[in-house]
Amino acid sequence: MRLLFIATLILALIPMQSFAHAWMKLRIATSEYAPYTSTDMQQDGYINHIIADAFLETGVEVEFVSLPWEEALEATLRGEYDALSYGNFVRSREREFYHSNPISAESLVFYVNAEKGPKTWSELEELKDLKMGMTEGYLYNDELAAFIKDNENVIQRANDKENFQALIDGEIDIFPIDELTGWYLLQREFSRGERRDVMTIKPFVSTITTHLLVPKGTADSQLVLSLFNKGLEELTLEGKLTRFKRLLKEGYYQHPQKKVNYDRR
Repeated sequence: MRLLFIATLILALIPMQSFAHAWMKLRIATSEYAPYTSTDMQQDGYINHIIADAFLETGVEVEFVSLPWEEALEATLRGEYDALSYGNFVRSREREFYHSNPISAESLVFYVNAEKGPKTWSELEELKDLKMGMTEGYLYNDELAAFIKDNENVIQRANDKENFQALIDGEIDIFPIDELTGWYLLQREFSRGERRDVMTIKPFVSTITTHLLVPKGTADSQLVLSLFNKGLEELTLEGKLTRFKRLLKEGYYQHPQKKVNYDRR
């Protein structure tokens, strides 16, 4: 608490522009969730760009370490990393993590097999007899997490790409994923013919907010959270979040050898 008090006092007294050199370094676990987080993209992806710049506003330097999601989650909880980039807001996760102030808001959608899947939906109960794919360790949102927990037709796979392949092959009927991530992954990893085999259905599942996840119980957790939220506030005031969002839509964060055409969205 004393360190948190001192850091808060420093931030209150010194302008953000005064930090010429990092006074603190953090290690943040991340995973492959392009175009938001990915070590083979510019700035480690859109969300990681925001996180790194927010901490830099408060004189903190970060190193991102990419791991499979489940491994990143567990390693962060063990205290091997100072934070996890990134997670949707899910209440059940509050027992173990602090959620930062929202970094962005995105749309969670259902992709379906174009031949076998439904064309629309209104209640999750309507989908209980469908084979639903999900990625190991993902909670998506509170309502969907509860539905998945009680549904025997849910099939877990290691990553989103495997779920899309299962959807294309007809092994599952429906798969929830962030809209932009789904579109991006299909464009980057699958052929035009394969992309025709899947489609999104309306309405959206929900609008989800994204957050830096800071493990509770570590000595500096509240300090890390406070520094990030302060830096994020500065980025907002400076208009940088708007600029980063524009860069995302323009395709800036892509891997130079694996580009997709954002104009086709």
